[in-house]
Amino acid sequence: MYHKVDRALMMNSVQKVPYYRMLWWEHQADLLFFDPRGVDWDNRRIRGLLLHKGRWFQGLFAFPKTIYNRCYPEPKHVIEKFSETMGEEHIFNECTHFDKWEVYEHLKDSEVGEHLPATYMYSQDDLAELLTKHPSIVLKPRLGHGGVGVVKVTLLSPNLLIFMSQWGLPIPLLGQDFYLPLLVTMAPPSSFIAQRYIESMEQDGGKFDVRILMQKNGRGEWEVGGQLSRITRASNLLTNHYHAITAPHDVVSSALVSTLHALSHVVAETLDGKLATLGELGVDFLIDAAGWPWILEVNGKPDKALFWQLHDTEMLSRIYLNPLKYQGHLLRI
Repeated sequence: MYHKVDRALMMNSVQKVPYYRMLWWEHQADLLFFDPRGVDWDNRRIRGLLLHKGRWFQGLFAFPKTIYNRCYPEPKHVIEKFSETMGEEHIFNECTHFDKWEVYEHLKDSEVGEHLPATYMYSQDDLAELLTKHPSIVLKPRLGHGGVGVVKVTLLSPNLLIFMSQWGLPIPLLGQDFYLPLLVTMAPPSSFIAQRYIESMEQDGGKFDVRILMQKNGRGEWEVGGQLSRITRASNLLTNHYHAITAPHDVVSSALVSTLHALSHVVAETLDGKLATLGELGVDFLIDAAGWPWILEVNGKPDKALFWQLHDTEMLSRIYLNPLKYQGHLLRI
């Protein structure tokens, strides 16, 4: 009989996560790290790494009682099989690769609907109409990540369009008969969405976003686990290419930060159970020149490494321990 662990973390490639070792005294529970390749379905065992009292052990283990999925994208067939074996209520973050259109569809009629930029599915003909309706639009992959493939297009006249990649280099394109087919080739309507471009508030010659990390805690309730702001040059299209990370209170008022927290709670509660059973997500906000917050992105696997740059040990402990505490909640119900 293989040793059974209550809590497990499934990742793309099994590896030691040093910060969990640093926190072992606080969570006081064994934690199994594994990847889908380590699962032996026939013998109901897993090859992985066990963190036990601050030490790492490699071996074979029985199926855990709860699984925190950190794979991106999610291995759907593996999660389905675990759900059948363990019960779907004991696995969370079954979906980490969010479809932007699905997210928009779920949120548009919620309390945060007025904070979503107008978003569209489109055809080549639709693009011509959208470019007259909105001065600038952004084309995004529905299943994109890290800003890859995102472009901004601005119509200056019926026959002159400015194309800008994520790197911020503007390229003029002449003639509607040329640029419309080019755009649908570069951003196929079957896998992209069009979104109204929002002009960001600028500060000290740069622009910024605010990321709120929402997590379920040991009571099974959503709370703000972490928050940060990425700052980039005003000429950059995206904040993915940031030059600094700071606390949100350094760039916006405390009242606005509180508003972002409230909006993020609505996002988490609305998407949880619709996209999947979730335990954490990240909400990225842009603030326009009038101070209005816009939800630009919802991430199913927020990058915890960004938070290290703030050197806030209390917040770091919280964002790593909250999912383990939520697993404790699942074990009690």
